[in-house]
Amino acid sequence: MLVRTMASPLALAVALALPFGTGCNKNGKLTEVEVPEAGVSLRYDLTPGQEYGGSIQMRTTIQTPMGDIATNLKFNTQLVVAAKEEDGGKLVRATIKDIEMTVRTPDGIPAGATGMDPNAATALNGMEMRFNLSPQGKVSNTPEPPEGAPQTVASAIGLITTALTAGLAVSLPDENVDSGESWDASRDDDDDEGTEVLSSSSKGTLEGMARNEAGEDVAKLSFLSDIKSKRKVGEQEIAANQNVETTANFSASGGYPISLERKINNEIVGQTTILIEIESEWSKGGKQDVAPAPAQSEPEVQAIDDPCDPDYVGMGECVEEGAEPAADPAPAPEAAEATPES
Repeated sequence: MLVRTMASPLALAVALALPFGTGCNKNGKLTEVEVPEAGVSLRYDLTPGQEYGGSIQMRTTIQTPMGDIATNLKFNTQLVVAAKEEDGGKLVRATIKDIEMTVRTPDGIPAGATGMDPNAATALNGMEMRFNLSPQGKVSNTPEPPEGAPQTVASAIGLITTALTAGLAVSLPDENVDSGESWDASRDDDDDEGTEVLSSSSKGTLEGMARNEAGEDVAKLSFLSDIKSKRKVGEQEIAANQNVETTANFSASGGYPISLERKINNEIVGQTTILIEIESEWSKGGKQDVAPAPAQSEPEVQAIDDPCDPDYVGMGECVEEGAEPAADPAPAPEAAEATPES
């Protein structure tokens, strides 16, 4: 999953490292249960008004000849599913809060050289992001930073958007699946138009089912992806080889990811290696009233057609029985043709 606008060198490296997949469990004691004979159906619950709360952390380590550049981004979010639908997915409104970011650089490399500013990130507390999410976990219409935003702000928005959508969405199968069964988990989310995927193999597997202490049926999912891509940056072409290992605990009965973990090893060929780790935990809340406004009722039709009825409304003229109808008024005389003054 790529965020289209990534201004800084660090943000660009993260963008190259995040094309697809996601995935683990921190939801207390799990008790193994059998998968139903007909298999299990996995779908996001996108009922309009449904609320979800999430806690997300993304750690990034970039190797350089002078040492590692490391960032740690954490934030909480509150999601609300809207009634509007587009691109096969429901509109999701996400409020971002409690943002924390740290940037660690080797001696001799100023933090400003990364293009990331923790103060610019924390200043985004309270902002709302909108995107579309399908029942199978496809993300579309991810937000762009405002035109003309400072580089540090644009980079922070890009990273938060990436961490949010990557920490929420997994590629779910179209059909019911049984324990040990796999499916094609390739993603077609909003990818950067400047990135070309040369080869991609991505497989999701249902490892088994369990029940948590809240009584939810939990599908234990794993994903394995290998992706080769290239991207044009100015006159330079950058190639990337990526391996992604992900796990997820997805509430089959609740329709949301209880927890996700993803580890990405990304080689920018001839330049650097990047390790990205994303962890998220989610809870399902109540429902807001976001039902669309009721359709406008049809206008009342006049049921009384007798002009002499006292409740009649219309242009007809009441003519008493036996009376002659009034003659049509004579047409107004045509106005004389105007002549120009001499």
